[in-house]
Amino acid sequence: KLAIESTMDIAGKVHEDVGIDFEFVDFGGGVGIPYTPEENIVDLDKFAQVNIGLFKEKLEEFDMGSPTMYLEPGRYLVGDASVLLVTVNSVKQSYRKFIGVDAGFHTLLRPAMYDSYHHIVDASKMDAPNTQEVDIAGNVCESGDLFARDRPMPDVEEGDVLGILNSGAYGFTMSSNYNSRPLSSEILVTDGKCQVVRERQTFEDLYTHQIIPDHLK
Repeated sequence: KLAIESTMDIAGKVHEDVGIDFEFVDFGGGVGIPYTPEENIVDLDKFAQVNIGLFKEKLEEFDMGSPTMYLEPGRYLVGDASVLLVTVNSVKQSYRKFIGVDAGFHTLLRPAMYDSYHHIVDASKMDAPNTQEVDIAGNVCESGDLFARDRPMPDVEEGDVLGILNSGAYGFTMSSNYNSRPLSSEILVTDGKCQVVRERQTFEDLYTHQIIPDHLK
């Protein structure tokens, strides 16, 4: 609501001072998804009622005519549609307990870059109770390559498959070949049937666009 109000106040002032008639006003993103188990799903009916109502009020206040209201609900559409599956390849107990997995911030950057929370489950032990707090670390040689800190988890073992939830928004689009890591595959699951919709990169793929100059051959 505050974003709509602030944006419309700016648009209204531009309209009054410069005389621009807007065809549309784009408010960008803002329709979130619940990343933690405690958060609730957005009530779209209430969201629309409050924000469209405020949009119309501001149009009338500034005599802006009837521009279209745009939103960019990408996260709402795809955020919870993807789960990043990783395999535990190491369990290390030192001054704290580390769970090492076979993916890193090159696969899902948000936790390392934004300290974003993604709920993580042990898909190999879905019914097991949480018994410990662990740090879940990626496979890139960077101290900041962490998916989670002090995360309650069951007795995780090597070979377990962990599911990092809500990875659909800014997951693949922010992934990279950092540290010469191939990009992961993507699997579409429909009515219990699985189909590869993006092939996993190979190490050979990393050199596809590299050209050796003739004088170095």
